[in-house]
Amino acid sequence: MKCLAIVALLSVTAVALADPSTGLPPAPDQSSSTGSGSGSGSGSDAAPAATEQTKDIAKAAELHPIVPNPASPKRPAYLLYAEIDPPIIATGLVFMLGRSVQVHALSCGAPDPTNPICPKSGLNSIDKLTAGHYSTTWSSASDIGVYALYAATAGILVADEGIANALNDAVVVGEATMSATAVASVMTLAAGRPRPFTYGDAAPASLREGPDASLSFISSHTAISFAIVTSLFITEHRLHPKSKKPYWLLAGGLAIASFVATARVESGYHFITDALGGAVVGTSIGVLVSSVHNSPVQIVPVVNHDLKGDVSGGGLGLSGNF
Repeated sequence: MKCLAIVALLSVTAVALADPSTGLPPAPDQSSSTGSGSGSGSGSDAAPAATEQTKDIAKAAELHPIVPNPASPKRPAYLLYAEIDPPIIATGLVFMLGRSVQVHALSCGAPDPTNPICPKSGLNSIDKLTAGHYSTTWSSASDIGVYALYAATAGILVADEGIANALNDAVVVGEATMSATAVASVMTLAAGRPRPFTYGDAAPASLREGPDASLSFISSHTAISFAIVTSLFITEHRLHPKSKKPYWLLAGGLAIASFVATARVESGYHFITDALGGAVVGTSIGVLVSSVHNSPVQIVPVVNHDLKGDVSGGGLGLSGNF
C-alpha cells in the first residue's frame, strides 16, 4: 500500500508540474497531388476516401500521452500514456490487496499442536540450512535497505533531471516496483509456503501461528529491490547512453539489493530459494515495465525537396510530442 500511495502521488504531481499545453502537435499535411489526368469517376474518388478512412483508424488507435509536451526534447526518459500507466497502477493495487486480506492460519503438519514447529523433512538441502532462523535485527536491516534504494533513486533522478522530469520517470520506476510487489503477493498466496521461522521456536508463537507465517515464497522485499535497481538502470541508460554512470549505478544497486535478499534470509522470513525467486521476478519486471514505455523523442529520417519537388538532400531529425 505504501508503494501504491507513492506511485499515485508521483503520477498526480508529474502531471501538475508538466507543460500546461496538452494538445498533440498537428499532423503534417500528407495530402498528395493527383495525377495529370483530368478524368473523374469512382476510381479517383475511392483512393482519397480510403486514405482518409485509414487515417481515421490510425488516429483512433493512437495512445494518448498524459504529459504530451515535455519541456525538453531529451528529458524525461519515458512518455506516460493514459492507456498504459493507470491500468498498471490499478491492476497492481488489486493484486497487492491480496496479502492484506489473508486470514488463514499456518498449517504445516506440526506434530505438536500446542507448540507448532514445522517438520524439516519436506525441505530441500539448500533451504534446510536456514530453517528455524529468526532475527528482528536482520528484518529491520532489510527494511532499511529497501528504503535506502527508494531514497537513492529519488535523489539520483532529481539531481539528473530536475523535479518535474524526475517525477515523470519515477512513476515508471514506481510502477515496476508495484508490479513486482503484486506478482510476489500473488505467488506467496498461491504457494502458501511456511516461513523459515516456523521450523523452530525462536520466533514468538503468535507470529508462527499467524496468517503471515505462510507467505514465504517469494521474497517481496527482494523483488522490489531488484525491480528498483533494474528500472533505474534502464532510465539512466536512456538519459546517458554513452556514459559509464548507469553501469556504476547498476553495480551499486545490485549490491544493495543483494544485501536486502541476504537480510531476508538471515531474518528467518525467507529461504534462499525465496530470495532467488524474488531476484528473478524483480529483475524481469523492472526490465519489462521500463521497456514498454517509449521515449518522448525519436530519431527519424528527413528528406528535403527543391521547388520542383525533386529530392535535394536528407538527414536525421528529432520527432516527438513536444
